[in-house]
Amino acid sequence: MDEKLLEKLEADEQSPQDLSPEEQLLLAELRTLRDESAEALNVYSSFDTRKKWAQLKEQIGVDVISHHHSKGKVRKLWISISSAAAAILMIAGISLIYVKDRHKPQHLVNIIKNDIAPGKNTATLTLDNGKKIVLSAANKGQLTREAGIVISKTADGQVVYSVDNQESGPDTRIHMLSTAKGETYRLRLPDQSEVWLNASSSVKFPASFASQKVRQVELTGEAYFEIAKDKAHPFIVKTNQQEVQVLGTHFNINSYPDKNNTTTTLLEGSLRVLNHAQQGEIIKPGEQSVSDAGKNITISPANIKNVMAWKNGYFRFRNEPIEDIMEKIIRWYNIDVIYEGKVSNEKFSGHISRNKNISEVLNMLSYSNAVKFKVEGRRVTVMQ
Repeated sequence: MDEKLLEKLEADEQSPQDLSPEEQLLLAELRTLRDESAEALNVYSSFDTRKKWAQLKEQIGVDVISHHHSKGKVRKLWISISSAAAAILMIAGISLIYVKDRHKPQHLVNIIKNDIAPGKNTATLTLDNGKKIVLSAANKGQLTREAGIVISKTADGQVVYSVDNQESGPDTRIHMLSTAKGETYRLRLPDQSEVWLNASSSVKFPASFASQKVRQVELTGEAYFEIAKDKAHPFIVKTNQQEVQVLGTHFNINSYPDKNNTTTTLLEGSLRVLNHAQQGEIIKPGEQSVSDAGKNITISPANIKNVMAWKNGYFRFRNEPIEDIMEKIIRWYNIDVIYEGKVSNEKFSGHISRNKNISEVLNMLSYSNAVKFKVEGRRVTVMQ
């Protein structure tokens, strides 16, 4: 055992600038690793813990995962010692593959052999005449021009509608932007409002809002909206369970067809939510409403980080059952999921980039030992 390194670890923990809980967890894992790989610890001793901490988290792409036991105890788990060691060694420019392999649970080998890439930035634009434009195959620049409406694709992958005032006039054409499983896309509407679509979602909208008293769109699935202010023309988002009335604001709506409710979360401005029973509620920034199959509307504080994780490129789970988590994974990785045996009743928390392959997401969940996974083609089996 390297006594000087041990003293360094202790000094890091007892220094005036307290380490964060995540850093303390990492140091604890390194303390375990020292007994199995003196070389890996020598690498660690060569770099500044705090200076490299941000790089380490970026390399790993994963935050702490919590496993909530039924008796109320919470055990904080870091991702595997192998992943932490591998990240450290990448930062230092050294590879100790044997350390990583020794700590890899056997039930994860199948996942690595049958990995699935994450979703991508693409969608399908359907015009009023039925013409479909697959945006991943379309070149940047002008896609089409009709009756004063110019539709373009930007270099960073966004569909933009712009109106030529010299030609524009009354327009009843309806367009639709839709994403399949494993797809996401961004849209700028004719009024300059912006929409981010999550996977398995669609938004229908007029090719032009000119001469219309209200700006109305229809949403299926999940989308985040940033609405251009126009007091004279309220913005309305309709789903199968509710209607949201807007003047100018930022908000997220989750209204997938397989769910029994619609959740609307407000980040900025104000919203009026109206269900099919004509019940209406005003929600304020930091709040969210849940419309229950058109019967009731409940208001509660929102976890903004959780709600906005998908739009910011992350999965963020907080005390969620495995079935709810797998629903999000199904939509992003375009997979089928089956459950073998009894479904785990444990709750999970975690944070990981949506740009990771599915193996890294499933590995994070499996380190709680509450669930295991098997990947066969695009089918994932969840086991206890």
